[in-house]
Amino acid sequence: MMKTDVPYQRWAWVELTGFDNEADDYDVETYLENAGFIPDAISLLLYNSDFIHTHDGLASDRALPFDVCSYGGHPTGYERERQDWTRFQLKGLIDQFRKHGIAPYFAVFDQFVTDEWIGRHRELLHVTRGGVRARSMCPWKRFEDGTYYEDFFAEKLCEVLVDYGFDGFHQADGYCHPRLPIYEGDFSDDIVDQFVAATGVSLPNGLEQPSGDAPETIGTRAEWIWRNARQEWIGFYARRVAGFCRKIADAVHARGKRVILNNAMARDPFQALYRYGVDYQAIAKTGIDGFIVETVSPGVSIGGESGMVASPHYDFLAMLMLIKSYVPDLPLLCLNSAHDVNEQWDVLRHGPALIEREIYCNSNMYHQGSDGALERCSAGPVVCLADGIQRHEWEWFRQWWQLGFTDTPQRLVSATLVWSDRALKRQLDEFIATRRWTTHKLLHELMSRGAPVHCAADVKDLGVVDGPILVLNPQLFPEDELQAIQAYAGGPIIAIGGATPGMPSADFRFEDSLGPDALQCRVYDAAPQGEVTLEPEEAEEVPEDLMGLAEPLTYPQELYFRQVSDSFLSACAQVISESAGATKVVRRDDVIRVQTLELADDLLRLIIGNDHQGYVITTLDVGREIESATIVTRFPGSPPAVDGRELGLRVPGRGAVVVDVTLKR
Repeated sequence: MMKTDVPYQRWAWVELTGFDNEADDYDVETYLENAGFIPDAISLLLYNSDFIHTHDGLASDRALPFDVCSYGGHPTGYERERQDWTRFQLKGLIDQFRKHGIAPYFAVFDQFVTDEWIGRHRELLHVTRGGVRARSMCPWKRFEDGTYYEDFFAEKLCEVLVDYGFDGFHQADGYCHPRLPIYEGDFSDDIVDQFVAATGVSLPNGLEQPSGDAPETIGTRAEWIWRNARQEWIGFYARRVAGFCRKIADAVHARGKRVILNNAMARDPFQALYRYGVDYQAIAKTGIDGFIVETVSPGVSIGGESGMVASPHYDFLAMLMLIKSYVPDLPLLCLNSAHDVNEQWDVLRHGPALIEREIYCNSNMYHQGSDGALERCSAGPVVCLADGIQRHEWEWFRQWWQLGFTDTPQRLVSATLVWSDRALKRQLDEFIATRRWTTHKLLHELMSRGAPVHCAADVKDLGVVDGPILVLNPQLFPEDELQAIQAYAGGPIIAIGGATPGMPSADFRFEDSLGPDALQCRVYDAAPQGEVTLEPEEAEEVPEDLMGLAEPLTYPQELYFRQVSDSFLSACAQVISESAGATKVVRRDDVIRVQTLELADDLLRLIIGNDHQGYVITTLDVGREIESATIVTRFPGSPPAVDGRELGLRVPGRGAVVVDVTLKR
């Protein structure tokens, strides 16, 4: 099979169960014929980091631990039972990848089942705020002799990369971020000693002294730090994780290899920092080669995350766009969550419409750089996990990618979000003190109500932006950036957030009915479309002790935010839509959401999503007389009904339909 050029990358993340160690070529040719394309890279999920720890060259063969041969050691996959792989067989598989022009990567986690090496170094395990040593490696810790694990790990990792012939290291969960939220751990003597030395924070009542992991001491220490030194603890972790990443990147690059990281548990730049102590920009500056963004909404939506069911579609779209804004020069690949035998979820079989919609939407979130060009936030997909996929399912993926990643628009019918690194840095103090909504929270809640915001640009690049701009939390922007926003002349300015003395009186404004310090919507250079009336809502009782709030332990669980009324958010979304001239949902605007791309002067592409579980018949008004409309997805088979400026069609439950609309001249 020949490798074909496409304008995006295609990766596969796969276990060894995807291949056959009894076949001459390890079944690689059959795998590729089934997939119908040659991936740019395959990352092997080898799970247990003892694969690295115990490496001593390839002079002789030996069996790999069973939890390297499959994720977590699960006994069977869709295609075959777990096989006992050896080191020489793994090397042979990697050689086959290279033969076909595939870049081989590998990933391990901080977790493990077998513990040949880890069992002798329990001092490296995470210690929770309850004093429990979790079955999770904490890579920022030291050995008992005081030397740093990261130095040992970086050296052994490079030996593995060179000896096996990997192109790079896929730095995945537990090594690109802590497994535990940083308010849950690690609060061991080692990490707290590093914290005190790095920050100068003095802990009271002997809490700096060795505790021997006594639960009562660890718990008291954790409570004091999170209440009294939260910013310092977060900052320490951000520097510590970035320092670890720099050591890995420097070592790997010195061997001519590459390193690409998962983002922190599907979290946006703010929550990655607050919950996991991960600063994406600081990590980007270490010289890494890219991020794999965990856009795993389909899997979470069907309960793949330990049975928890959430609907993070807009949450993760906003996350993708904000990460690209924060690290604009790095390629971002998006996880396509297909299935996972070990974690026991399967979107391809139980919710394929979710993946189809996700691909169309992820591939059409944009960043506008200083040259004015629109760049997709996503550089391509990473199929996760990519074993046991049927030929027709691979065909689905290829069709969805082709439609999503081709035909870059000349313009987006969208408001452009204004991004500021400096505003993000100010957000931490404000959130801790008030629990007001972060930029990410505001953005995805507005998007879920139909606000067309599918592009972001840095505040310094406003000179190349055209059309309405959206400024969220303007009170966090420094004075010089507020002045640049006020000088914007390309269209309406919509500012939503707290009181901002640095901004002048708006052409029209309205305020949420819920306080204190209620959010405001201020609009400049636009006339009101009609009177805004907010429905009264019962106010919550704001907790008196914001510093004592319990924090969520898993990423699909939401942080506590102060209440904002639904009617205020809906009114803001309506203002944004009208300012952008967005496609109007005439029928079923409660569940139908539309992304509108201008492919040419008289040609629109509509990505029409459905938030409802079942089929929905909708009617859309595109704002101009329609010449013709063509369905470019497989469903529905019948053409849309066209009447003047309106078109009508059926949209599948939790899925999407893409329509190309030619307008009359």
